Amino acid sequence: MVGDRYDIIEAEPPRGPRRWIGIAVLAALVAVPVFGLLTSREPDAVAPFPEPVPAPPRVTVTAVSNVLHPKPRYKNGREILDVVFPDGSKAEVSYPAELGLAKLGVRPAQGAWLDGYFSLFRQLTAPPGGPAEVSQGNPMIRRLSERVTLWQPTSAAEGHVLLFAFDPWYVALHDLKNGMTYEQRLLWAENLHGRVTKSGYLVLEGRPPVRLARPGQDFKGEQVGPQLWFGGARETLVVLVPVPGCDVRTIQLPMIEQRRRFSAETCQDGVYVAASGERGHVERVIAGIMIKAGA
Repeated sequence: MVGDRYDIIEAEPPRGPRRWIGIAVLAALVAVPVFGLLTSREPDAVAPFPEPVPAPPRVTVTAVSNVLHPKPRYKNGREILDVVFPDGSKAEVSYPAELGLAKLGVRPAQGAWLDGYFSLFRQLTAPPGGPAEVSQGNPMIRRLSERVTLWQPTSAAEGHVLLFAFDPWYVALHDLKNGMTYEQRLLWAENLHGRVTKSGYLVLEGRPPVRLARPGQDFKGEQVGPQLWFGGARETLVVLVPVPGCDVRTIQLPMIEQRRRFSAETCQDGVYVAASGERGHVERVIAGIMIKAGA
């Protein structure tokens, strides 16, 4: 075969002194850098570890009071409140001043559906501690919109929590354990709105496919229409619910029944009133409260 000018022709390795000289030169070239590396290090020196990367700082959620303390009017030893329910309906509530319902504070609650999804009902409530009560020290998962954030479940039996900010109110939607898809959460975030009245009450508004429960509407036998909750926790809890044709024998309120404390109820001018707590205080509330719907 004829090779061109760039072909390399294999040949036998050189014999004799030239072979040993080549090996010696190669060994010297390898030994010099290795020796330099060894002599440049101290006997006990250890290669430094990379600098640790600091974890992103945890966002601190400040506790705020997510409760309205309305200013009552006074007449003949009674306090009078002009309340606004989450659907915008109004009522005048009066009671003996010593009962102090205004001091207990009031929060809105209302049920709602996501139309187009079978049985996708969720309850909207105002956690007394606002974002801090929802976060429980955990970081926010993500922001769904400018005013809606997503948080970890608050109990092992529940799913994630959507928290709506309607300044200064915060409204929580607790999902079920195996609950909504990301797209369904976005529908809530984009179509549930709120406005605050001059007196500080929150009014909720839903655009399709979000549908808010109407006064007197129930779900699985429980009242889920617009409500106002006074007090709670270890205090007396008083719940007002507009129910056309109100009949105490047919109404169930889980937040009253689940407290397992003494409770009583009454109907006044189409508004259902239930109270739970210390027996004497509850009896005085039910006996002394007076309501005028639409006032």
